[in-house]
Amino acid sequence: MIEITGLHKAFKQKHVLSDVNLTIKSGETKVVIGRSGAGKSVLLKNIVGIISPDAGSIKINGIEVTDLCEKEYNKIRMEMGMVFQGGALFDSMNVEENVGFVLN
Repeated sequence: MIEITGLHKAFKQKHVLSDVNLTIKSGETKVVIGRSGAGKSVLLKNIVGIISPDAGSIKINGIEVTDLCEKEYNKIRMEMGMVFQGGALFDSMNVEENVGFVLN
């Protein structure tokens, strides 16, 4: 289960996520859609720990992940799966980092 409460993320003066609340139950499938710049990728990057929120909570299977070290977060990532539209990658990573994301 993923529980997101009061999630905020801004880049300089641009507030991308503001008080986002979302619950995804185990076994449930969700689709994140929206216009360009709406914060879809930022939300996913927060969930998988590529970037950290400015405020709020992200719990995965009851574990608060926003302050986990990389080693502990990697254990949780091994239980995750994502499908990107058109095979897109994380734009903030190079090819090697994208391919090795789950391997690390």
